[in-house]
Amino acid sequence: MKYCFRLIIPLVAVCSVFTSCEVEFDPNGEWRPTTVIYGLMDQDDDTTFIRVQKGFVGVGNYLEFAKQKDSVYYKPEEIDVFMVSYYPWEKENVRDTFWFNYTETYSKPEGDFYSEKAPVYYCVTKGRLSYGEELKKEYKIIVRNNKTGGQTYATTRLIGNYDIISPNYSMRFQRDGDNYILKCQWYNINSSSAVNGEGITAKMYQPVIRFFYVENGDETYVDVPLPYKLNTSTQYGVVMNSNIYLQDILNGIKKELDYEAVRRWTEKSVFCELYINSCDLSMFEYYGNSLQQGNYLTDNGIYTNVNNGYGLFASRRRAVKVEFTETDNRFVEGLKDLDIGF
Repeated sequence: MKYCFRLIIPLVAVCSVFTSCEVEFDPNGEWRPTTVIYGLMDQDDDTTFIRVQKGFVGVGNYLEFAKQKDSVYYKPEEIDVFMVSYYPWEKENVRDTFWFNYTETYSKPEGDFYSEKAPVYYCVTKGRLSYGEELKKEYKIIVRNNKTGGQTYATTRLIGNYDIISPNYSMRFQRDGDNYILKCQWYNINSSSAVNGEGITAKMYQPVIRFFYVENGDETYVDVPLPYKLNTSTQYGVVMNSNIYLQDILNGIKKELDYEAVRRWTEKSVFCELYINSCDLSMFEYYGNSLQQGNYLTDNGIYTNVNNGYGLFASRRRAVKVEFTETDNRFVEGLKDLDIGF
């Protein structure tokens, strides 16, 4: 299964700041929960995960509420979590239904919130999202409260295919003044996907270098995220450009591996991969809003695209990549100079 819980954990911050949203409520009124959803769709993943929990308003100490599991999470029998798909032009004609199962899989760091095992809902979606017709559809996540009958829901569409133009299998850096750069180009969405309506165009792209190596006898890897690029065009087939600096790659590896270990060059034929990760507009706006700092003079509400609740349901891609089988001696020598075992 492919998944990344690091993208789920930040949701707990939403519950602590509901009072900054433009929501009318009586601070002395009856305690009531509000459903919070967090989920990301990626047609290349084997499994789709959805986080569901509660925010709350009412009389009492919120920090004490947050420490109780039943105040932050629903019991399995209290809700149903499922997703339906349909073509955007016939929303009432459901084409497929995806049921999510309950599990408890990890612990979050200790803090003001309940921090033992946290619930997460999952559905094996391998092969059910990646075909052309599936990319044309809209997806609606629904959390149904079995006690009240109420529903909290959100919709998203999947990101269409985009092709990497360069580089190819060979890692070759070009001199640029005192720097060495790897020129990277890709289409914001390929023409076939755009013409056939197979997915939407991503809003943000981020190159990531994955470096494979052997540590203490085991094959492993480290990811080096690089500066992101925004898609500002409404047209398809637009070429996106990014200059990846050799020193940024080396600094990223050094930062992640700056400790003593026995390391050596990988035995794999592929020593590096270049990923072009992406996300849609909703995910871009959600994280941009959530990461605001120093915004003391403006009262901005929490970004949400969830109806009858709060949170985020959006799309991303993480599998568009190039595999490098031929390296540049500058990279090899630079890696040796880091003095981290190579």
